[in-house]
Amino acid sequence: MQEPRVRNGVLCESSPKITLNHFSKVSNPKSIHGIYPYRGKMSAIDAAHVISQLPSTAVLLDPFCGTGTIVYEAQAHGMRAIGVDNNPLACIIARGKTELIDAELVLDTLSSAISAAQSQTSFPRMPTAPAKFFHPDTADQIMRMVQVSTTFPSYLLSALYGAICVAARACNGWLWTSTSIGRINLPLRKIDFYSTFHRKAKKHLEFLNVGPPAQIHTYDSRQISEIIEENSIDIVYTSPPYFDALDYTGYYSKIVLEILDMDRALVRKGLIQRHSTYRKDMRRALVEIDKVIHEHSLIIFVVGDRLVHGNLIKGSEFFTEIAPWINPYVVEREYTKTASGLWDKINRTKRKEQIIVWDLAKGGRSQN
Repeated sequence: MQEPRVRNGVLCESSPKITLNHFSKVSNPKSIHGIYPYRGKMSAIDAAHVISQLPSTAVLLDPFCGTGTIVYEAQAHGMRAIGVDNNPLACIIARGKTELIDAELVLDTLSSAISAAQSQTSFPRMPTAPAKFFHPDTADQIMRMVQVSTTFPSYLLSALYGAICVAARACNGWLWTSTSIGRINLPLRKIDFYSTFHRKAKKHLEFLNVGPPAQIHTYDSRQISEIIEENSIDIVYTSPPYFDALDYTGYYSKIVLEILDMDRALVRKGLIQRHSTYRKDMRRALVEIDKVIHEHSLIIFVVGDRLVHGNLIKGSEFFTEIAPWINPYVVEREYTKTASGLWDKINRTKRKEQIIVWDLAKGGRSQN
């Protein structure tokens, strides 16, 4: 496909339509994105495919960036990318994927930190709630590393938090999935956390981008015009938080947040997470996004059908109705090779995934 051109920072009106591929798989274990098992993470293969159709000279914004899948893939494409999310844990992971670092220096820092952790004679005990998932010796090693991690770059913090998730699976006999936790499997196995952390950090270093620098902001997208310059964004590409109120602080993130003594309830309160207020909150965010784009911008939303209280809600119709832009086109496909596809079999539903594309050069803004 011919790459759409950018003239003076905006997309030309001749930009071709975005396409979606039907992949035999939607995840790539040999990538940076396996550094942390964030819930609701979109397919990096999909993100890279869509971004490959966009001009590398454009400025891209992901206003609900999560752990930075889209931002990373845009950075790899040579774009200047900006990510915004109100989940501080997710933003640490996103910065870890996209910050420019010296790999050799990172490994030296890690080796020194492990030595410092091993030599500690005083360190905090793991809180009771997460401690039940780990062998006591593994839990002590984790807390030693957390104590010496205060000066870590975001990449090492990302690897540390990802290694905690790996250790939880391993202590429970690898009976949990890579994205969700299960019951405690006694006896808990003793896992050497230092080597687990080292392997995790070393494994993903080779996938780091070399530029251009990306920006990650921990901020509320319902107030995004406070931190992003008006009319400065060429492309908005995002997968918004699910309108079935998916808990982005649950599962493995719950364990990590508790270990870090971060107020999970406070984090969750700052997210667009409640089904009862989702429509109002998302409309507010879309109006804010509209302030930072311009009259030739391209807005791409990855959404899907959701089963909410027994009712199937079509994502493309929902967002088309509340968006401040008009005349979008929609590309649709069925869920395949995904957890969503598995749930469809269980619930006997046939949900579909869509990308909604508003090309403002061809469509424009709503008068409402």
